[in-house]
Order: sequence, then structure tokens, then C-alpha cells
Amino acid sequence: MSRSLFLLITGIYTTLLSLSMVFATEMSLISYGTPQVDLSHVSIMQFLGVSSMGLGLLALLNRHAPNSAALRNTLLALAVTTLAGIVLGIYHVYLLHVPFSTFFVVDSLFRLVLGLGYLYFYNRETRLAQVGAVLV
Repeated sequence: MSRSLFLLITGIYTTLLSLSMVFATEMSLISYGTPQVDLSHVSIMQFLGVSSMGLGLLALLNRHAPNSAALRNTLLALAVTTLAGIVLGIYHVYLLHVPFSTFFVVDSLFRLVLGLGYLYFYNRETRLAQVGAVLV
């Protein structure tokens, strides 16, 4: 799979998920396993939705970018954000006993694949940049 296609898929997925977090907030919270939806949950979910939308936009805008330090930094930031979110979610569910759902598990597994994909493309672009620097 090309980096361009990967970033297109991740950008679309993140943007669609973000739109549901912002505009279908209560449904999203229930899907993730929130037992009682209140104003605090809604406001936090909407804030996270807007933040996630920014990450999806970064992926979409950089899908055709040439290999550069800025692209590699973007890939690394996307990987760290995605993987750290999974670790934090696991911490909340298994150590703090926050309720969760099957959707949370499926979404976390999909995000794990995305985070590892970001790391793969970050490493690949870094190696290509190093080879290019040696050839110059």
C-alpha cells in the first residue's frame, strides 16, 4: 500500500469518526459504552472530535507531500497521538474500570493498525531520506 493511499484512508476514517463525535455526540458516547450521557461527556467528546478532525485533515493534506522533515514529523506525531490514545484507553478500561463496549474494542484495534501504519511510513520515509542524503 502506498503512503498516499494509507493517508487517504486514515484521513477519511478520522474525519468521519470526528464528524460523528461533533454532530452525533450522544450516539457516539453510547457506542463507546458511556452509561449516562451528561453535558460534561458531550463537551469533552465534541472537543476531542474537533481535535481528531485536525489530525485527519493533517493526514489528508500531507498524502501527496514529498519526503521532507515536515512530513516525517507529521507521521511521527500522528503515530504518537494514535498509539498513546490506545494506551490511555486500555489504562482507563482495565485499571480504572471505565465502562466500555465492543465498538471501543474494535475501534481501538483499528486505531492500533493505523498507529503502526504511521510508524511504518515514518520509518520508511526516514530511511529513504538517509539513503538520499548519503547519495548526495
